[in-house]
Amino acid sequence: MIRRCTEKDFDELFSIINDAAQAYNGIIPEDCWHEPYMSADYLRHEINDGVRFWGWEEQGKLAGVMGIQDRGEVTLIRHAYVRTVLRNKGIGSQLLKNLQTMTDKTILIGTWAAATWAI
Repeated sequence: MIRRCTEKDFDELFSIINDAAQAYNGIIPEDCWHEPYMSADYLRHEINDGVRFWGWEEQGKLAGVMGIQDRGEVTLIRHAYVRTVLRNKGIGSQLLKNLQTMTDKTILIGTWAAATWAI
């Protein structure tokens, strides 16, 4: 089930993002890797800056998350992550399809060039 993430999901969002981001370790430029990949403060900043997170929930737990952010003339898809153990099951695709229905604007999605597994 896809649902909007709320404040009570913050710790789970943080956990999913940093679990899934382990795939970047050793792939992205070394000076861009942090441990954790996304700090709680930065995640809070992103939410306060207008990133609205949606999640795929299975058996009462979030399995994946993806953010959407209105930036005027365009909409950004931000922070798309699926728990490592649940990858390759279509969760990210379903989240993306859902977010695409939320805007009529041009959608921009960015990722690391070396992240060949990413959207």
